[in-house]
Amino acid sequence: MPGSILRLVRSGGGWQLLDGERPLFWFPERDKALEIAQLMADARSLNHGLAITVQAQNDDGELETVAESA
Repeated sequence: MPGSILRLVRSGGGWQLLDGERPLFWFPERDKALEIAQLMADARSLNHGLAITVQAQNDDGELETVAESA
């Protein structure tokens, strides 16, 4: 079963959480956005057996893998 990627990118003075290319939520704080993204990845992995990767933009605007749920 294929996995998916949750991405956290800068958007509108905050952080947009994307599921693939589909926007899910917007957060004013990066820490809270990461917390929710990791929680969603863990839940999806447990409930559906999917491998989930969480990526977030760093200060240089590049995406880094910050968590993986298998």
